[in-house]
Amino acid sequence: MKYLDLLDLTKELSNKTGCSIDAAYKFVEVQDLYYDKTGVNVYPDPGNVPSADPVSINEAEMKQYIVDNAGMAMSFVERLLGAELEYMKEHELVTPKGGFVPFLKGRGEQKDNTNK
Repeated sequence: MKYLDLLDLTKELSNKTGCSIDAAYKFVEVQDLYYDKTGVNVYPDPGNVPSADPVSINEAEMKQYIVDNAGMAMSFVERLLGAELEYMKEHELVTPKGGFVPFLKGRGEQKDNTNK
């Protein structure tokens, strides 16, 4: 399984967009809260079996959530989302058709368990 290091993502967003590490971190944190709220993030709790149903993201709603909760301009959020997508493609977390491959995420390095 692939691994997404949120701290590495934060650094790369800062590098790709020229924004501060603090701004990139705020974006990543608020977006992660949105994923918690919408059921994208799944946490392994005893007795809690995640749904097998796919979760869809309303991109417009997500952008507005980040704008409202991070205090960022929409154009800045869109720039960060573009840089994030580029990062996800570079790390093979997005399929050629634009879908996401399953991945774990955290804050700190962890080796991929993918068979390349």
